Amino acid sequence: MSKLLDLQQKRGQLAASMRNLVDSVDSAKGMTTDQETQWSKMNDDLVALDKQIAQLEKMEEIEARMSEVPDPANRPAPEGSAPINKLGTDEYVGSYEQYVRAGMNTDIRAALTVGTDSEGGYTVPESWSNMLIQSLADNVVMRSICTVIGTGEDRNLPLVADNGAAGWVGEGGPYPESDPAFAGAILKAWKLGRITKVSEELLQDSAVNVEAEIARIFGVTFGTAEEAGFIVGDGIDKPTGVTVTGQVGKTAASATAITYDEIVDLIHSVRAVYRSNGSFLVKDATMGMLRKLKSTDGIPLWQPSVAAGAPDTFLGHKVYTSEAMPAVATGNKSIAFGDFKQYYIADRGGIVMQRLNEKYADTGHVGFRMRKRVDGKLLVAEAVKTLQQA
Repeated sequence: MSKLLDLQQKRGQLAASMRNLVDSVDSAKGMTTDQETQWSKMNDDLVALDKQIAQLEKMEEIEARMSEVPDPANRPAPEGSAPINKLGTDEYVGSYEQYVRAGMNTDIRAALTVGTDSEGGYTVPESWSNMLIQSLADNVVMRSICTVIGTGEDRNLPLVADNGAAGWVGEGGPYPESDPAFAGAILKAWKLGRITKVSEELLQDSAVNVEAEIARIFGVTFGTAEEAGFIVGDGIDKPTGVTVTGQVGKTAASATAITYDEIVDLIHSVRAVYRSNGSFLVKDATMGMLRKLKSTDGIPLWQPSVAAGAPDTFLGHKVYTSEAMPAVATGNKSIAFGDFKQYYIADRGGIVMQRLNEKYADTGHVGFRMRKRVDGKLLVAEAVKTLQQA
């Protein structure tokens, strides 16, 4: 932890120095050659620090997850009244973990009845679900910047397509009648799933926290698939991506480059009501291009965050990165900007897992099939707009 803290403090100091350098630039003359050299060196150092910090944070996250699920024998007894959610009881959690390690018997089957899924398998207990959701949040930027809701059925969300209009009324004159027009967007429940294999020896090794590792594997891979769906999904058996529904706010002159003026035009293509809460979403390589852009007076537009964990800013707006965003290439929508809270992610029900005893028995493995249902849609198309390359 001390090494990570030291790196975070070093990053904050470096970011503050970069801001001081920008503030010292003569706006009439722009950066001098020495200042540009100094800025580039500090920028390179900051990129290197970010990589080290990300690696250490990921390692700490993995180590923490490996010890998150306690052994059923050592789990403390619940205090007060019994939990309302039966999937959170000690009996359910303990039986579920035995089911994962050793398979099914009559007692375990009876204990897991409350979590039986209509398609086979059992709903994961709360402790597992929390780990999976945390993995999804860590690996899916969209979940952290969009609106996430839970739903038990297809959700039809009403949208105001036209607010109508008011008009001036003369003395004794009639009031104009104008009703708002409502549209609707249905959030469905597309199925996301996969199978992973675990060796019988690993399942039998009580020293290994198999539950946490399985949850981590599924969380990371589900997160990667979700991120792609929420950003570039075509809506066929998957969510509709924000870049698919979002309107094109600006078309770049080049297929491989981005200019300052084009980004300013993109920002102002979004109505003020959404622009005020607007942020950027780009690929990491595109973020590198933004870091090099300067204003017409030669001052860097990108500003590194001083606080650890806070996003960097560009032209005063937060910048988030996702590898699911398209690259800067011919015809691609390389930058998304706007109010991502207008993109809704709907989780349907619990996460279900099924143990496959026979499928991989010939190689001494047990399969685990997990699935969850989710959908995502941008409910207001004009809230997020994109920069499209030529």
